[in-house]
Parts: sequence; C-alpha cells; structure tokens
Amino acid sequence: MLKTTEPLNQEYISVGFIAKHCGVSNTTVLRWISAGQLPAFRLPGGHYRIGREDLSGFLSRYGMPVDNNT
Repeated sequence: MLKTTEPLNQEYISVGFIAKHCGVSNTTVLRWISAGQLPAFRLPGGHYRIGREDLSGFLSRYGMPVDNNT
C-alpha cells in the first residue's frame, strides 16, 4: 500500500502524491496536466493541486487502479 504524508481526507492532492500513486515521475503528471488530461489548478507559488474527484475520474478513464483512499 502507498504511504503518504498527506491526510487521506484532504480535498486536493499534490503532483508528487499522484506520481507515487501511479508509479510515474512528477514530469509525467505535469504533462498530463499540460495536455488537459488531468484537471488541476496552480497555486500562487507555482505548484499544482488536483481535486480528489478529478483524480478518481482520470484514473478510471485511463484504466488505472482507483484506491478508495485516493
């Protein structure tokens, strides 16, 4: 099971968390965001956050395992 330092009840998820969950690099997640495949918003500091529901939809759409804690 994936270990995380982010609370499971958190509404928005970091690029790093998604990269670890999907077994890809942060750069790959950023490409998904740039391509419009994964909806995200940018914080004032330049970091992206992804809504938990957007991530679940993305994982389902592309046939990746959906963890109930995601």
